[in-house]
Amino acid sequence: MISLLNITKRFGARTLLADATLQVAYGDRIALIGPNGAGKTTLLEMISRKVDPDEGEVIISKSSVVGYLPQEIIQLRGRSILEEVLSASDSINQIEATLKRIEREMHETDDMKEKERLGLHYAELQIQYESKGGYDLEHQAKQILSGLSFKEANFGKKTDTLSGGWLMRIALAKLLLSQPDILLLDEPTNHLDLESVIWLENFLKGYAGAILFISHDRPFINALADRIVEIDGGKLISYTGNYDRYLAAKEEAAEIRQSTYENQQKKIEETQRFIDRFRAQATKARQVQSRIKQLEKMDKVELAQERKKVRFTFPQPERGGQEVITLEGVDKFYGPVKVYQGLNLTITRGQKVALVGPNGAGKSTLLKILAGVLPIDRGRRALGQKISLSYFSQHQLESLHPNYTLLQEMQEAHPEGAQSFLRGILGAFLFSGDDVFKQVSVLSGGEKSRLALAKMLIKPANFLLLDEPTNHLDIPSRDVLEEALKEYTGTICFITHDRHVIRGVANHIIEVDQGRVTVFPGDYDYYLYKKGKSAEAPSSSPGPSSEEKQPSLSKSEQKEQKRKEAEARNRLYREAQPLKKKIEAVEKALEEKNKAYQECMALLADPNIYQEKARFYELMERHNRLKSEIDQETAQWEKLSLEYEALSQSMTTQ
Repeated sequence: MISLLNITKRFGARTLLADATLQVAYGDRIALIGPNGAGKTTLLEMISRKVDPDEGEVIISKSSVVGYLPQEIIQLRGRSILEEVLSASDSINQIEATLKRIEREMHETDDMKEKERLGLHYAELQIQYESKGGYDLEHQAKQILSGLSFKEANFGKKTDTLSGGWLMRIALAKLLLSQPDILLLDEPTNHLDLESVIWLENFLKGYAGAILFISHDRPFINALADRIVEIDGGKLISYTGNYDRYLAAKEEAAEIRQSTYENQQKKIEETQRFIDRFRAQATKARQVQSRIKQLEKMDKVELAQERKKVRFTFPQPERGGQEVITLEGVDKFYGPVKVYQGLNLTITRGQKVALVGPNGAGKSTLLKILAGVLPIDRGRRALGQKISLSYFSQHQLESLHPNYTLLQEMQEAHPEGAQSFLRGILGAFLFSGDDVFKQVSVLSGGEKSRLALAKMLIKPANFLLLDEPTNHLDIPSRDVLEEALKEYTGTICFITHDRHVIRGVANHIIEVDQGRVTVFPGDYDYYLYKKGKSAEAPSSSPGPSSEEKQPSLSKSEQKEQKRKEAEARNRLYREAQPLKKKIEAVEKALEEKNKAYQECMALLADPNIYQEKARFYELMERHNRLKSEIDQETAQWEKLSLEYEALSQSMTTQ
């Protein structure tokens, strides 16, 4: 599908790619990796024809359609969310518009020959429309939008009101709906919450075309990629398997190269000793010259320049009280919208808490309430004894001084710190050598995030609150942050969509969903285990909850409670049975009508049917009637199913 042949690309005096070659076949899942600035985005831009190579050729098969999701925010104006996503399928939309025009013309004309001509054209287009999935397009668009955490109630909302992160989700939804043969995705998970990342991962696993993507999300790469292509020294080096397999292969190759290098160095030293020893002896002149030529012709093995890993012990905070922060009866509203009501929560010393839950559920609001940067409307927020807190969000990057050097930023945060100590922390965050004298204004987003995190940990508070600290960080930078947070002896509450960091750092999980806060006293795997066990009986009651045991009841209270629960279950069962019968009746009718509809479509696909005008018009009328009835009954089935599901869930919680 794609061939990159001997590609060279320069920016000024810097060469990003030199004589690089890559083949992408149908069905490939390729993760493109390399340090920031290596040329990953440039490579995608060359494939999407947005940038030309200086040398070499990008060949894409003529029949292949390329779809590209860039990193930068795309401005979308004038349409609703659903309309904007549906606009991605231009060919289907054009057929639909033509069908509507023909319908009007057929209704307006009295000329039977013209009606016949229009009818034949209409039937041909209708078959095309159906084969392209036109009747299912809106349903697919809604499914994709829901997977990307858009609420159905907001599908009609204008895109003009959305933030950049939501606009990027719409751009991604449009791309997924259009189903190009080749998907080029530049950091597709950057603007997604954890649930949306998992949904996208599963969606792409079943994608028919080729996918070439850039990501710093290790679990996402592991789940999706079957090949890793690394940009290293301007070359494209391919590894079979996912990211973990790449690391293993890279380590194995490095060990082999090291062993080969050491053996060659021994051989060179032995040869050089022979030359030095016998150079002055005429009887050995021939042997000496032979060995000199041997050294000159030798293909020297060179060790790759590896990114330095600086081991650094971060300063640890002062020990605070056992109860770090307590929320009691907290209410928070945004205008008429209730986010939290009667929220009770306590975080204790040493807990490293990851907040998880769907986008818009209230995670960032909870973190801001805990940090004290967002006032509460009712209730009590109390910090424990000797608790100091520090809050990190992407807005913290704006507080960096553009004209300062990195070292000056660190000196401002810790004036009494020795320069060697400050440079040690910067080194731990991958700023080495003369990097410390760079001005903040020339740093990338990821480098600014690293600097802000380094400043936070130079003299750390004993309670850290971190909102998406991994945004814009590449994998080595995320590893540095993860190690620092593992070593940190204070208390942490953080939000991230990087499951690798959650799994590595968190020892408690708090799930936030529609004002309900559920505490899971264990790591991420424990949370997934508990969610798997409780998935069959999800709780639908509002307000705060916890995994802790509730106070025990007396025997008479337990008996009365069981009696009430049994009555409630019986009442719900009586209500559910008529619904179940209605659903079964609708399902049976739908099955029969779908069968008749398919038979009708098969007859219309026969070219000979157009010769029998009366039969053709009869089939067309039947086709349209069946389609309308199927649509109506499908909507009724969905409505009844939702009602039945709600009742069933209520029964399981009684």
